[in-house]
Amino acid sequence: QIIKRLKDEGSVPVMEACCLAAATGILGVALGRASASRNPLPNKRASATDDSRGDAGEAITGTNGDHPVERLASSSDCGSCIMPMNSPSRLQSFESDTNVPVVRRKIFGLGGFCTRNRTLLCMVGLPARGKSYINLMLMRYLRWTGFPVETFNAGQYRRKEGLAGMDAAFFGSDENAQSKREELASRTMEEAVAWLASQEDVSVAIFDATNTTQKRRRSIIECCAGHTGITPLFVESICDDPEVLEGNYKLKLGNDDYKHMDPAQARADFLQRIKHYEERYETIRDEENGGEMRYIKVFNVGQKVILRRCDGYAASHIGFYLSNIHITPRRIWLLRHAQTRDQEQGILGSVSGKLTRAGRQYGRRVAAYVSRACHEIKGDGRQVLVLMGTAPVHRATCDALTSGKADKDDVEARAAAEAAQNWPVMSTSLLNELDGGDCNGMSYDQIRRQFPEVWEARETDKLNFRYPGAGGESYIDVINRLRPVIIELERHHSSLLIISHLAVQRCIFAYFMGCSMDELPYIDMDMHTVYELSPGPFGTQLKTVPLGEVSQSS
Repeated sequence: QIIKRLKDEGSVPVMEACCLAAATGILGVALGRASASRNPLPNKRASATDDSRGDAGEAITGTNGDHPVERLASSSDCGSCIMPMNSPSRLQSFESDTNVPVVRRKIFGLGGFCTRNRTLLCMVGLPARGKSYINLMLMRYLRWTGFPVETFNAGQYRRKEGLAGMDAAFFGSDENAQSKREELASRTMEEAVAWLASQEDVSVAIFDATNTTQKRRRSIIECCAGHTGITPLFVESICDDPEVLEGNYKLKLGNDDYKHMDPAQARADFLQRIKHYEERYETIRDEENGGEMRYIKVFNVGQKVILRRCDGYAASHIGFYLSNIHITPRRIWLLRHAQTRDQEQGILGSVSGKLTRAGRQYGRRVAAYVSRACHEIKGDGRQVLVLMGTAPVHRATCDALTSGKADKDDVEARAAAEAAQNWPVMSTSLLNELDGGDCNGMSYDQIRRQFPEVWEARETDKLNFRYPGAGGESYIDVINRLRPVIIELERHHSSLLIISHLAVQRCIFAYFMGCSMDELPYIDMDMHTVYELSPGPFGTQLKTVPLGEVSQSS
């Protein structure tokens, strides 16, 4: 009908454009979105803050707000649905009041539509070269960013089969032992490929084994060729730094193969095992697989990285991430901003950066604690870099680290304040709080009473529900905008002090601690408390440090 009317009016160019749009389904999508956005919430764009009481009674803050918030992520924003990569693809209907037929299309998440959308990531390298450490970091990053990912470890499979504690001879040239090793590796690989075959969208299976021969890698490529959309990507970890190797040996001698063995005997046996692998080790070359090899080579756990043919969505993310990793000991301190005066008085919707006495005292205590902790760290990790958002309260909290009158006899407090003055500070809006869209300036109690359907949608799926209105965000949206921040956190060798609101703190905490996406929106992080993270080869160690009470209104 629309096209007929345009034709009658002589609007031929417009009519042709509409025909093209209708043929591709774009017109149906546009009409559906227009229909779905007919009843927005009242426009409440006043920036606001929560009042530190947790979930109940908090106000929703915008990105220029003054206090930590969780936002309501709504499953609908102008008719388009949020489709995180960790959820299955869904069919979405776009309906309108016109006679245009309903269009049903499969909607992919970002990067989900790809001819090679499933990746078998195969580790390559000698024992104790950091493969498992790289595996752990990749698992943490990929899961946090929404990739379905599973790891399949050949060594764990061997031990599960009752072959734990095998001596170095098992890894030598004996034909029976070699046949058994190949069988275990093949079964592990087949499990990984079978899991990938069951996935519909972008996903990654990590095949953690030595895979040090061209013959083994060729068998992997041939196995993947038998499944549509599964692509092998090899990650070779090469390590020749004596200090790094020595640390890796000590870690390796603590696994199930050696935990009941005399340390000296265990070390000798493990070095002999490595020698057996070195005799048949073939590094990855460009000529393999007819010159079509896709690989990443990581030298000394991040000192140097080479990428080749990493052009897929998952492969490009993995390559960029591995280009920024390192193993320098350091600490990361997460802290919500200090308490404000308006917050103390129960005033919601304020963007004030005026801190209470308790808030200023908290800042001084943070400076003192971090200064003491730096003396326990060696190397570049002793340096401190401050990262914060752009809200006034972020700046006020940062200033509190160095301001305020310390007792003239308190030598430690004065020294800490002076040290904090030398900490470089970076500010970015990427660290601002989750945006509440039309709900900015409202408390959670107001939303619950005035817009029960919005509140119900939030309670049903707190992770994916996006606040309605322009700029409204979900936790998934915050995770996506924090990706560059995570790379920055991984790239720096110095220790980091991060000042932000609650939702952002939860997302960063979940990344380093490996929390599931379902847990993320419910992580408890108290006011005036420092969360000290120490990343390491077996995960991140957590220390919770309360540094002051929150003032109550009189």
